[in-house]
Amino acid sequence: MKETLELGEGRTDGFDSIEEQLRDFVLDSFSANAEKMNELVNSTTKKLAERDENLEDMVLAMKKEIEELKGELTIYKATLSNGMLSSRPKQQAMDVPKSEKFKGARSARDVDNFL
Repeated sequence: MKETLELGEGRTDGFDSIEEQLRDFVLDSFSANAEKMNELVNSTTKKLAERDENLEDMVLAMKKEIEELKGELTIYKATLSNGMLSSRPKQQAMDVPKSEKFKGARSARDVDNFL
């Protein structure tokens, strides 16, 4: 047993190769995962850039529409202040018959005639 122990103490070849294999495995796994992560980051970045461009286009379109609406509003305000939209003719005074003073009693015929 003493001889076997002495033989085992001197031999580190097997452990060195296992350590190298383990190191290679970890590095290969890390490299593969790093490539996948890079692909995921690149894909996400591309999608976000596309959404950003779409949002910028929408904002520009909305700004243009707002400017157009402001122009229309200015026109409408000017028209209203000038009274040009008034489609009704101005009211004129009307002659309405006046009733006689009330003296305590009235007949239905007088009321009908007045109306």
